[in-house]
Amino acid sequence: MLRIDQEAVEQLVAIDDADELCRLLLGNPGGWGCSTRHAEAVELLTRVHGTGELPFTLAVLLVCTCRRWDRVTAKLIAAIHDSGLLDGTELDELTDAFLANDHVISYPLAWASPQWLAIDLRDGTGRTYTVTEDTPAQHRIRPEPPLRRWAARQALHARPERLAELLSTAERFQPRHRDAAIHGLLDAAGVLDEPQQRALLARGLAGGQSGARLAALDLLCELDGPDVARRRARDDTNATVRKWTAATQPTQATLL
Repeated sequence: MLRIDQEAVEQLVAIDDADELCRLLLGNPGGWGCSTRHAEAVELLTRVHGTGELPFTLAVLLVCTCRRWDRVTAKLIAAIHDSGLLDGTELDELTDAFLANDHVISYPLAWASPQWLAIDLRDGTGRTYTVTEDTPAQHRIRPEPPLRRWAARQALHARPERLAELLSTAERFQPRHRDAAIHGLLDAAGVLDEPQQRALLARGLAGGQSGARLAALDLLCELDGPDVARRRARDDTNATVRKWTAATQPTQATLL
């Protein structure tokens, strides 16, 4: 396995071929240090765009879920979306991958290392063996909550009729991921009719994460007015949610 040091990181960010990028990221899923510079990831993807034989969405998926940028995934996916690197079909593919409860990528084990050490637990002896390109390995994608939120918003905005399906999908996630997906659906609530909005509102208000409940209060304010939303906020168990205020308040001039 490639040792993680500055030289290795420089090797990663200097890649100019999409297939090689995928090979490195799959072969070393442990991470490449930590960076809060999401722009370097976008620059990397821009540089390899149009190269290689593997689907470009695979490179994007692996970059977005690489631990190096897992603290800036919200900024990263927003920048990728705005970059124009992905067409509509590719955005749909990425959305589905981020909404999958268990997305597994199969790849040749030789990408990680051509040689492996097998140890006999009975006597502690070991032997080295070589794998071929036909030896399979698997990598499970673990999207961070901001990626779930983006994907839910993207999916609902593209096809509002998927609301029930997307709500059901969200329920299969762990709590933080579930609330992130609900938050994403609330982000796109404007594409729904009122009955659908109210169904989504109920799920949002019941969320465990304060961010989802705050987004639900914004929707409640739009539907029933700020007074109703404020009363609901005052009953919340979270101090931040209790301090909720409407995004825009009518001024005296607008009331005259």
